[in-house]
Amino acid sequence: MTLSKMYFEHSFLLGDRDTYLCRIYDEENWVGHCKYYRIQEEYDEVCIEYIHIDKNYRKRGYATALVKELQSKYGLKWDYSFTGEGRKWYDTLVKKGVVSV
Repeated sequence: MTLSKMYFEHSFLLGDRDTYLCRIYDEENWVGHCKYYRIQEEYDEVCIEYIHIDKNYRKRGYATALVKELQSKYGLKWDYSFTGEGRKWYDTLVKKGVVSV
């Protein structure tokens, strides 16, 4: 499976801090989304609050591509609050060198 036709749509969410929503599409199909926020206004670092990939698209590389998309725009920090499945995924990212601890 190729992810070459994937694209991301970032939008600002109103709230008490700089919070954003990133929707993930594969061609014209919605694949999932994530919510992330700027850690401090003066820094270009963000923290992912959560990632949701539709069950029909899981384990195909979309969440990893999302992380790479955010890393291309910001410094990425983690709060290390993961579900069991999310922890396994994150550990794989570390092992593959996509993110560093």
